[in-house]
Amino acid sequence: MTDRLDALLAQPLEDVADNGFSMRVAAKIECAAWWREGMMLFAPVAAVAAGLSFLPGEQIATVALKLSPILAESGAIAFAAAVLALTITLEQRLRDLTM
Repeated sequence: MTDRLDALLAQPLEDVADNGFSMRVAAKIECAAWWREGMMLFAPVAAVAAGLSFLPGEQIATVALKLSPILAESGAIAFAAAVLALTITLEQRLRDLTM
């Protein structure tokens, strides 16, 4: 039985005519991945934009102007921003390599 099974497994499989089914499935998967990636980016942006419309703009601008020099001089915040940017870049590169 084992020799017979080995002989069957050693033979190449016959070609299956799928009439483009594999390409259609691959296109659907790619489209779904593109849509999901877009939603992961644009949904939070849309939520923040919707939330910002209810906030007092003048007060936010005043606070931002007061905090800008403090944030610009902070080495810890600059380091944290650099680490965050590098982490996001690395994650995107690894995701591209695995696809």
